[in-house]
Amino acid sequence: MNFAGHFKTITRHKFLVMKYCFQVGLIRQGLLHDLSKYAPSEFLVGAKYYTGTKSPNAAERQELGYSTAWLHHKGRNKHHLEYWIDYSAGDFQLTGNPMPTRYMVELCLDRIAACRVYHGDRYTDRDPLEYLNCSNDAKMMHPVTRRQVVEILTMLAEKGQKVTFRYIRNVILKNKVSLYKNLDNPPENAGDKDSIFIGDYELEALVQRLGTPFYLYDEAGIVDTAEKLSTAFCWNRGYRNFYPVKACPTAAILKRLRACGQGAVVSSAAELLLVSRCGFEKKDILFLPNYPRREDIAVAAEIGCMPVLDGPSQLYDFAEYGLLGDTLGIRLIPDEPFRFGGNEVRMDGMKFGMTMAAVKELLPELKRLGVRKLGLHAYLSGNTLDAEYYPRLAAFLCASANDLASDFEIDYINLSGGLGIPYKPGQNAVDFQETSAQVRAIFEKYLSVERLQKLKVFTEIGRALTGPYGLLITRVNSVKYSNRRYAGVDASAADLMRPMMYGAYHHISVNGCDPSLTREKWDVVGAVCENTDKFAENRMLVPLKVGDILRIHDVGAHGHSMGYNYGGRLRPAEYMLGLDGDVRCIRRAETTGDYLATQIFA
Repeated sequence: MNFAGHFKTITRHKFLVMKYCFQVGLIRQGLLHDLSKYAPSEFLVGAKYYTGTKSPNAAERQELGYSTAWLHHKGRNKHHLEYWIDYSAGDFQLTGNPMPTRYMVELCLDRIAACRVYHGDRYTDRDPLEYLNCSNDAKMMHPVTRRQVVEILTMLAEKGQKVTFRYIRNVILKNKVSLYKNLDNPPENAGDKDSIFIGDYELEALVQRLGTPFYLYDEAGIVDTAEKLSTAFCWNRGYRNFYPVKACPTAAILKRLRACGQGAVVSSAAELLLVSRCGFEKKDILFLPNYPRREDIAVAAEIGCMPVLDGPSQLYDFAEYGLLGDTLGIRLIPDEPFRFGGNEVRMDGMKFGMTMAAVKELLPELKRLGVRKLGLHAYLSGNTLDAEYYPRLAAFLCASANDLASDFEIDYINLSGGLGIPYKPGQNAVDFQETSAQVRAIFEKYLSVERLQKLKVFTEIGRALTGPYGLLITRVNSVKYSNRRYAGVDASAADLMRPMMYGAYHHISVNGCDPSLTREKWDVVGAVCENTDKFAENRMLVPLKVGDILRIHDVGAHGHSMGYNYGGRLRPAEYMLGLDGDVRCIRRAETTGDYLATQIFA
């Protein structure tokens, strides 16, 4: 019996995990981690089989065929994947279930600490990943959990502990859920997200005619989604969606959306002039600026719009330019962190909107300036697939409406946008019908029948309306085998900024590829002279070669509109696959003449 040695080993391990848990914000789990190891049923076994170089459970298992200490331990510690193994509901087979995020993270921290303890000075940040690859753990994990663990341990191996822990703290745990649904593992085939609105042969012929890169949009998909959205909220007679022009400021798309009954959300003079030329009128335009220039307000007053107030000082600017009318929108933020699902959005640092206290201070001035009705608006999350977001936002805005109803008539409640799209294979799109039904239930709970009959409901859904119906078509123009496999393409971050700016995932598929080919890791990169100009890193793709045509998916919102000219890169043309099946140009490519036009060479 080596009581001292075993005590020292498990205590060192516990304190390492506790330290790591504290660093990522899991305080309670750090304090409670592995306390069962000090119980006699586990501690005595550990002391008996102690070696100092490997787990004593393995030694007991080798002697008895099983480990009594492990059977005790795994049923009391949720950071072990074995805790989550149970019979499936369908075929009654033992299967791994998805681990809640916080326990999945603790599993990773536990593995890092164990490798440090047992490997000593030989430890490297690659050890935890190599252990996972060599063990049977990955085979027993649920696919969702396995992908998460592999992501964390791969980042550890490639970028080190400091970067990985920051990512866990700031990204993974801020977007956690209490328990994942037991989803089927999505296929590994990179073609499982291929757009159906244009086939492989048609696209190849289009590339031969147009060259690359270019954006391609599906008019039928956009029109169908707009109709589904309007149908979902038809229970409200005043319902309308206002499309955020910043998502895709292309005239042909905006005109098509207007024809579908959509309004427009704008924030600048240029956007106001654009939508005006596309046929949008005063009743169709929500002017929703934050910290606007005076020329923005002047053009808003000239064209006509429905203004929304983002801050107290704007009120007097609006009044000065004659922008105020009978109805004024108010952009709100809650006093406390906004929570929905497993998410928490903190208001500290939120540059948008006003608290209710700030709004109430303005009420006398609003009345003096002739405002009689208010519209209430809040935008508290972006690109979320969480079904709780809209209902929780509706509850906040309904409570705010009741708070202000004694002073002003509430003309509309604007649920804003924020609904995401399934960028990754296996994710599910937001169900408009289900979301609308939940919102309606909240309205009926908080508002009287009389008030609800008069109230208009607005949304500002943009990404979910056009995002899935845009492709960036590019071609491989260079291949390099170095520390990784690199496929250089003729598009770049200047054409699609989201992966570079946010680390965002955009699915990539190879046009006409054989799905049976073995996949390998590739970095798909552009020509901008920045190492972050990458559409994908370590993405599992079929072997790539010069000339391959790639589809970059889900770029119909916040794609072309975020383009820029850094490095002298010129933004590509945009095309629309029309309802009649013809492809037409809706925005020409930039030229070097455009690039030089604003220069003064004298």
